[in-house]
Amino acid sequence: MLSGAAFIQIGTVQYALSEHDCLLIPPYIRHFGYRDSPNGTVYYWMHFFPNGTVTTSYTVNLAGNENEVTLPQQFIPKNFERVALLIRQLLDSANDKSSSQLATNYFVSSILIEVSRQFIATIHPAPKSSSRFELIKNWIRIHSHENLTVAQIAAEFQMTPVYLTRLFKLYEGVTTIHFINSIKINQAQELLLTTDKSVKTVSLELGFRNEKYFLRVFKNMTSLTPTQFRNSYAKTYLNNIEVDPTIPKP
Repeated sequence: MLSGAAFIQIGTVQYALSEHDCLLIPPYIRHFGYRDSPNGTVYYWMHFFPNGTVTTSYTVNLAGNENEVTLPQQFIPKNFERVALLIRQLLDSANDKSSSQLATNYFVSSILIEVSRQFIATIHPAPKSSSRFELIKNWIRIHSHENLTVAQIAAEFQMTPVYLTRLFKLYEGVTTIHFINSIKINQAQELLLTTDKSVKTVSLELGFRNEKYFLRVFKNMTSLTPTQFRNSYAKTYLNNIEVDPTIPKP
């Protein structure tokens, strides 16, 4: 779910889905919408057909085969942007006539693996951060369009830059600068895909001190330049009757 709400009944169970909800619908079970969705509702919908054995359980055994993917019935990914980026790659591949079916299958597998990874991380979570640290991260997100420095953030929360970076290493596994840049690059990706703003304009809006530094950070985090990233996903169409593929019987 990207926005709005969807109301889906699977068998006799009803699910009310909102932003960032992921729902898994098992095969051969009747499902339908039991209420109308409001205007502005947007979601991704995909069909996939596993080649191997599928096991359904009401308990999660995470000590099993590391090559297996564990998917919950309903789940909200902690990092939805990672999942959304993979889905955009899938759409681009599926709607590119020159792309191999193998590539499309690869992206579907990547999406399922990423959802599974984030779900398992909720079962074995990292050390729980304090409410104050969550406040720091939210403050960075709110001010991500500014030219933020570690010293500025540390001063805002009355701590030393060294201690602030120690908190990020403990709870996020990255430095403060890396976290700041990851927030900025996520927003840059969205602007590149949804607007026609120039790369220079995007870098200025996100508070990078110069375009060359923005290009270097973007390339380090995505392995692509901003222009390559934008051109790589030019075919991520929204679903409509012209591009909705015929679904084969499993």
